[in-house]
Amino acid sequence: MKKSIYLLVLGLLSIFSFKATAQSFNAGLIVGPTFCQVDGDSYYGFHQLGFTAGAYANLPLDDFFAVQMELKYSLLGAHSSDKEVNEFYYNPYSLRLHYAEIPIMLQYNLGNFRVGGRPLDFLTLEAGVSADVRLKATEDVDADYQVTTSRWNLFSATANAGVHVAFNDHLGIGARFMYSAVPCRFSGNPGWFYNQYYNKVVQITLTYNINSPLR
Repeated sequence: MKKSIYLLVLGLLSIFSFKATAQSFNAGLIVGPTFCQVDGDSYYGFHQLGFTAGAYANLPLDDFFAVQMELKYSLLGAHSSDKEVNEFYYNPYSLRLHYAEIPIMLQYNLGNFRVGGRPLDFLTLEAGVSADVRLKATEDVDADYQVTTSRWNLFSATANAGVHVAFNDHLGIGARFMYSAVPCRFSGNPGWFYNQYYNKVVQITLTYNINSPLR
């Protein structure tokens, strides 16, 4: 896992090196919490708290459209709720999935729209897909901690949709809903969706644009 983290750091540095030689790109940092669950297991609800951190490079295509590429580390997973354990007698459960993610997002700024005469140029809608590399997986079932990396797919993909709000030229906040486009684990049973495992994530991020203004 240490080697994977080193590669992720190297990738982050590469983004900023590319920014230095391509002034039409914007670049910045991303950090924030993730609220997670896994569809396909026996547990429900966004009870696993994780986080994401990384960097992005953003290429404006015109006054309203842009393409953004990101490189992030994300901690995802699943967790049993108190109700499931105390009322339904499920075993206490915690799953932690460590990923390196490469999202590519198409963004549309709403500056062409106005409310009360004010342009909505501080709002940006986005959608895209992420290529994900699993770094490590650990499960804790009824206080029986296990490293279960081999059970979870090395490569997966996630569909992303969200909105970003710019506070000023450099700071903003984003919210995304993320769902596996390719299962994060195959059970071996027939059928694509049946008994497969899918990451389901709500992500809130603080963004900091380093040089160029957000809009």
